[in-house]
This record gives sequence, structure tokens and C-alpha cells, in this order.
Amino acid sequence: MRDLYRQQQRLGLVETIATASNLSDTPEAAFGMALDAICDFTGWSSGHVYMFADDAPDGDLVWSGVWRGEDQFAAFREASARMSFARGVGLPGRVWESGRACWVEDIERDLNFPRVRVALDSGLRAAFAFPALIGEEVGAVLEFFLHHPAPPDEELLRTLDQIGGQLGRVVERYRNARRAAVDHERLEALYAEAQTQRVAAEQASRAKSAFLAVTSHEVRTPLNAVLGLAEALRREPLTPAQHELNDGVLASGAMLLRLLNAVLDMSRIEADQATAQIEAFDLEAKLRSITSIWTPRAAETGVTLAFRLEGANGPTAIRSDVGRLEQTLVNLISNGIKFTPSGGRVCVRAVLSEERLRLEVLDDGPGVPDDARERIFKPFEQTEIGRDAGGAGLGLAICSGNIRLLGGDIGVDCDPSDRNRFWLECPVEVVAHETPEDALEATGRETVGLRVLAAEDNPANRRVLQVLLAPAGVEMRFAEDGVEAVEAALSQPFDLVLMDANMPRMDGVEALRRIRASGGAVAATPVFMLTANAFAEDVERYLAAGADGVLTKPIQLPELFAVLADCGDRATAAQRDAA
Repeated sequence: MRDLYRQQQRLGLVETIATASNLSDTPEAAFGMALDAICDFTGWSSGHVYMFADDAPDGDLVWSGVWRGEDQFAAFREASARMSFARGVGLPGRVWESGRACWVEDIERDLNFPRVRVALDSGLRAAFAFPALIGEEVGAVLEFFLHHPAPPDEELLRTLDQIGGQLGRVVERYRNARRAAVDHERLEALYAEAQTQRVAAEQASRAKSAFLAVTSHEVRTPLNAVLGLAEALRREPLTPAQHELNDGVLASGAMLLRLLNAVLDMSRIEADQATAQIEAFDLEAKLRSITSIWTPRAAETGVTLAFRLEGANGPTAIRSDVGRLEQTLVNLISNGIKFTPSGGRVCVRAVLSEERLRLEVLDDGPGVPDDARERIFKPFEQTEIGRDAGGAGLGLAICSGNIRLLGGDIGVDCDPSDRNRFWLECPVEVVAHETPEDALEATGRETVGLRVLAAEDNPANRRVLQVLLAPAGVEMRFAEDGVEAVEAALSQPFDLVLMDANMPRMDGVEALRRIRASGGAVAATPVFMLTANAFAEDVERYLAAGADGVLTKPIQLPELFAVLADCGDRATAAQRDAA
């Protein structure tokens, strides 16, 4: 009967500690209840717990602060609190090393008990300890003491093995919670850092957009005057040599404008949102213009630059993105001239079929090694010769992006004569293309007598409008700011208002809003923004304010004259209805 009673008590002890383990949030709380329950069950004098510092099982066991005992054992408690134990050292270290409970019958005769003197002075003679196990890993050691020697209790030791597994689950749960908390803090820190970087990136993006907007306006404004006045000069009675020089100004200015547009398109390229701008143009004229512009540079370095077009038996008008083809070809020609020694040749060869265009740039340079022919089309990748020649390694990557956007391919190899050859191929559409001498004549519609109000604060741009529109026979009136524009629009009827965006006293958008709010016939006057600020968000803002359309600077004559012709048609229809 006594054995059955003790067995029931041991089961009750295990259940008590299992319940405490399941309900405890921290190991200290579970260990405290376990110490009380075990001391009450065994009648032993005191007990305490050693754990790993910061839950790191590769460090020493240190005192946890969880203690059960009377004041007479205070000196032993303080000594235990000051000590740590390595694997195999002392009673805690032996339990750690073996992973099993350990019994010391008489501390005085134990050869591995560093606290023997203070234990004996405190009246402690026997000890046992057992591990809180996480699988086979020791998570903590619980240590108990008695005031007289005692032989091992095998039944108790087996019971403690069960209790150790229960307490180990508390340690494991606590460690997992600690790790989760640390991971959570780390994630919060990473999130906060990501938010900081996002805000910084957004600020940088806004700064870049603002910079590009200012750059666009500041470059387009004088470029508008250059191209506008050169276009007007083209209609004057010039000598053939003067016409050739003026055509060079127009061609170079147009190239600069396309380069500016490519720079302003950078945000869309970075966001993988770039689109090809397909239009009709004369391929042969464009290629001759590009090579003629680079011929003087080639001559300065002692290089001969030549061009030939093959496969074209008639007109050479095609539809494609002229800006991207031009940018790519210019880059290839520039590289060819740079790497060709004095006395060498650079040849631009174009082969046009009904649905495909192939362009080749052949040079007498050192060529590209076989193992670098794909790599050089990636950003910042260069051959050793390329690095010595300078540059950032972006030119060919931009070329590759341009041609792939057009659905084509680009590469480098050697021609049959072993000359270095960069080539590109892309689909094109061969079209019938007329190049009228005057964009206004191409409309075939009447514009004489149209009343046009132009709000423009820049004197050079006012002069450009004056000379460009003079052949159209329009009646021009100028306003130098938004206030003057509104006053002029309210003072007399106009068939068209051309409104600049950035002006002193009142900007063009506010002036547009006031014209639309005036009511009557004035509010219905066609208003087109004529501005260098032509980002997508700017255009949306102009249209939302009531603009009928947007014309960009530098002025594109076909677009401007098309607007004039539409206004002329509207004025003619109004006169016919009034009659």
C-alpha cells in the first residue's frame, strides 16, 4: 500500500509540474512552481535553477535567480549566484554534459563540487540535479540540497526525467517567443529603414523630376528660337552655300531636340515603361544627314567616313522610331571613329527591304574579342581597350535597349574582309512619303486673316512666332504675360490663343482658367498651350484646366499649321452659318 501511495504522489507531482509548465509564460514562473512542488514532495531543504545566459547554449550555465530555501542558506545562495559552470564542471556542469539527472550522496566526499566549503558551512550535505530537456539539448539545470547525506533514490530520478521533459518545453516555448520577438524587432527595423529609403527615393525622384522639368524648359526655350529662326531663314533667298549651312543648323538642332527627349524619357526607361515613337521619315536623307555631321570629326582624326544604301530601288521613306535609330547609329559611328587609327576607314552601310532594315558600321579598329561580344551590350561592361579609351560603358547598353524596344537585334562580328562590324536589324514599314517644302502648303487649307493671340514672355520666341506665321497671313497680337493675355482675350475676339505656361504676373494655366470662366464666345475660343513644359503630368494639368491641345517647344511647324488650318475651317464654318 505504501508503494502505491508513493507512486500516486509521484504521478501527482508530474501532473502538477506539467500543468504549471503549460500555464506559465516564462521559464522562471514554471521553475518556481517546480521547485516548490519538488521540495514539498521530497522534503529537501532548498533548490535553485541554472540557465544559459541570453538563452545561448554555447555559453556557461549561470544562476537564474529562481530560489527556494530558508535564510540560513543565504551564504550558499549568494555563492551560487556568483558562479557559472562550464560543461562537466561541478554538479550543474555534470548534468549538462550527461544530459541526465545526477545525485551527490555526500558533498564533502565529492571531488567535483567547487562550492563544497560554503555548502558545508551552510549545513548542506547531499545534492541532486536534473536537466530541463529540449529533445536531447539541456535547456536548464534544477539543483536541490539536503542538510544531511542521503543515498540515491532511483524512483525519484526516473520521475525527474519525466519532469525534465515537461520543463524543457517551457524553455523551448520561451526561446521561440524570444526569437520571434527579436525577428519581429528586426523586421520592424528593416521596415522602418525601407520606409526611410522609400521616402528618400521619392524625394530624390521628385528632385530629379523637378530638375528635368527645369532643364527641359531652359533648354527648349533657346532651342525654340534657334530652330524657329533657322526655319524662317530657310525661306529667304539664300545662296546654295548658305542654304547648306542653314540646313546643318536645322539638322543639328533637331538632333539636339531628340537627344533632349531621350534624356527626359529616362524615368520611363527606368520604370520599363518606354514606348517607341513611330513616325514616317526619309531613311536616306536621315543617314546622309548623320554621316555629314560626323564627317568633320572623322577628318580631324584622319579617318575617312563613308555611307552607302543598298536594296532601295525607289523612295526610301519608312516608319520607325527615328530618334532611337539615330541615337544608336550616332553611338556606333562615334565608337568607330574613336577606335579607328589615323588613315583608316569607317563605313556606314544600310540595307533596306520591304519589312526590315539592317544598318552596319564597319571600322578598322582592333575589334572586340569573342568572349566580350555579348557582354559589352550590358550596362557598365567594357573591354580593356574600351576602358583605356574612357567612357562609362553605357553607350552600347542604351543602343541595345533602343533596338530591342523596336523588336530588333544588335550585335558585333567581323565582315568577310575581317573588318570589325557592329550591326543592327529591326522591322520597318516602307511607306509613300512626301516632303513638302512648306508645312502650311501641305494642309491645303486657308489661314489668311485668322486672328491669333500669342501669350509669350520671351522676346526671341515672340520673334520666332512672328516670322514663322507671317507666310500664313494671320493677324498676330502678342501678350507678354498672363494678365495681358486675359485682358486681350476679353477685349476683342480671336480665332486662336497660343498660351505659354511660365510667364510673370500670371502663369498660362491661370490665364486659361480665367478665359474659360469668362463665359460667352470668349470662353469658347480655342486655346492651345505652347510651352517647353510638356511632361505627361503637365499635359494632363493643361487639359484639365480647359486647353484644347498642347504644342511643344521647339515648335513643330506641321503641328502648328495643322492647328491653324483647323481654326481656319472653324472660322469659315461660323461665317457660313452666320450668313
